[in-house]
Amino acid sequence: MFAYMGGKKHHSKWISPWIPSDFKTYVEVFGGAMWIYWMSDKVPVETNVYNDFNRHLSNIFHCASAFPTQFREVLQYYVNDLHNDELFEKFKNEVFDVYDTDFTIPNVELAVKYLYCQTQTFAGNTNLTKDSKIYKHPDKDVHGRPYTQKFISFINKLKDRDYLKKLKKLRVENMDCRELIKKYDSKDTFFYIDPPYYNMESYYTSHDFGHDDHMELCEMLKTTKGRWALSYYHFDELGMLFPRHQYVWHHEKTYSVNARVSTAERVELLIMNYKMGLSFL
Repeated sequence: MFAYMGGKKHHSKWISPWIPSDFKTYVEVFGGAMWIYWMSDKVPVETNVYNDFNRHLSNIFHCASAFPTQFREVLQYYVNDLHNDELFEKFKNEVFDVYDTDFTIPNVELAVKYLYCQTQTFAGNTNLTKDSKIYKHPDKDVHGRPYTQKFISFINKLKDRDYLKKLKKLRVENMDCRELIKKYDSKDTFFYIDPPYYNMESYYTSHDFGHDDHMELCEMLKTTKGRWALSYYHFDELGMLFPRHQYVWHHEKTYSVNARVSTAERVELLIMNYKMGLSFL
């Protein structure tokens, strides 16, 4: 619903066709901004789960799904106060004062403060950190069209019937990925898994998902009852973890924008434990 490091908004068109259409529970294990859920016509289904270990992100989706009108009204209050450095620093400090705590959610005021700061960073390069400063977005986009501030764009989504319909059907979790998979694993579950990419964990606000965590996640996926699609960039151990003769590998060239290079070509991987039309390999 908003720009976030590693978000799959621009990848959803090629990822969505690989998602099966005969499952009853949909789970985004590393939810982030949850773009696949918003952009794919394969969901919602009976049960739809958003999860992120970042409690602030889970809080945003909890508030948006449970109290969309109240959330929108509080957000609207700050529309005329964007690009306010003093307010940005105040909100950022309040966010990080409770960052590693189990603060009660839903918390609308805290969700507004986090979103105010997050949407004013340059999400193509970095996410909100204690050292973040406001990124002054231009008045026009690269095509010369009027630029809509990300903060305002999020508010508009809370007025949109399609977004509201999907929000209403959303269940929000704030769990470790392994515990989440155990909780929702079943033969009727489809997991979309987009972890912090290997050796790129420091790009994220929470960057304590290291080598051993990647290995544990991959080993766990080999024993799930449900189907899953795993997004990654290639790293040396990946081929041994998921041999190509046992799993479906799809390669897709993508382009990312960052502060140092205008467009950087990358090869995204989508690894699956099923073939389309078949339950499992």
